[in-house]
Amino acid sequence: MKHLILFILVTVTYFRPQEACVKNRVVIHNELGPGRILEYHCYSNKDDLGIKNMAFNATPYVIAFHDEIPNLTTWNCLLRQGPNNNNKFVYDVQMYKAGPRLIPRCGQIRIWTAKLDGIYFARNLDTPPVLALRWIEK
Repeated sequence: MKHLILFILVTVTYFRPQEACVKNRVVIHNELGPGRILEYHCYSNKDDLGIKNMAFNATPYVIAFHDEIPNLTTWNCLLRQGPNNNNKFVYDVQMYKAGPRLIPRCGQIRIWTAKLDGIYFARNLDTPPVLALRWIEK
């Protein structure tokens, strides 16, 4: 009987409905400079959000989602930018990847900021982003 109670407690604690799990977020910022457009095409192993454009210092784009179990949730975004909006610079960034686990992650945040010298990354809102990737010239 003790094992049954322990099993129920573990099940209720770890396998809650997804409504109890705060969604994970990928946040994209454009800090390329005045007049510079960031083009982005974000897709996961389940969804394709299409091609979008973001003006300099526009409201950040947020992708909110739950991890898929047993599939590993992955979000990629193809980022493009360049002078006169010619999209001369490009990078296909893996924005989020769930690790192999039985319990989904909740409330994760990945912040990506496009700047002229590269793409910056942070895992939370309290720390400044650091240069993670340099633009690739196509």
